[in-house]
Amino acid sequence: MDQFVIDNGVPDLLINNAGYGSFFEWAEFPGFEIHQQVDVLFKAPVMLCRKLVPLMAAKNSGIVVNLSSLATLYPLPFMPLYNAGKSGLSSFTQSMMLEYHTHPVFIDFRMGDVQTGFNNSAVKYPSARPNTKNAWNKIEKQLKHSISPDQASQLIWKRILNARSGTFYGGTMFQGLFLPFIDAVLPFFIKRKLLRYWYLLNADNA
Repeated sequence: MDQFVIDNGVPDLLINNAGYGSFFEWAEFPGFEIHQQVDVLFKAPVMLCRKLVPLMAAKNSGIVVNLSSLATLYPLPFMPLYNAGKSGLSSFTQSMMLEYHTHPVFIDFRMGDVQTGFNNSAVKYPSARPNTKNAWNKIEKQLKHSISPDQASQLIWKRILNARSGTFYGGTMFQGLFLPFIDAVLPFFIKRKLLRYWYLLNADNA
C-alpha cells in the first residue's frame, strides 16, 4: 500500500466490497473459516482505512464506501460470521463518521441481495438436515429475485455523487425501503420469529 501511494498518490475514492459467504451449522463451523471470514469481511477493509483515511483527511478530500449488508439488521441463518463481519464493518464506519466530521466522507452502504455468483462461491457444509436445506434454498430463491449488479452499482454511484456521510440501504424496494423501516418499529423477538418463519426453520433449534 505504501508503494501504491508513492506511485499513484492518495486515492479520491476507496470502495471496500470484498466478501464471501460461509454457510455451516455452528457445531460444524471450521475454525479456519472463522479466521478467514473475519480477515476478509472486517480486518482487510479496516486496515485499508487505517492506511488511507488519515492521508485523505490531510488533503481535506476523499470518499470511503464500505459495503456492509442488510444482514446487519436481518441476519442470514447459518452464516454467523458473515453477519458479524458485515455488522462490525458497519459499526466501524459509523465510528469513523464521528471522528472525521467533514473529510473523508464515509458511506455505510447496507446492500441487500444482488444477482451475482455469491452463492456459488460460498463455502458450504453439505448437511441433509431440514433446517439447513430449507434456509439455503430460501437464500438461493432470494438471490434469483434480487437486483442486478448494474442496478446495485447505480445505487452506490448515486451516494458517491451525493458525497454525504451516512448509512444507506440498497436492493429491491422491499429490501431497501420497507425492511429498514420495519426494523425501526418491530420488537426484536417478533423479528426473530418472522425470520425463523421466513427461512422455514422449525422449533428444534430454538
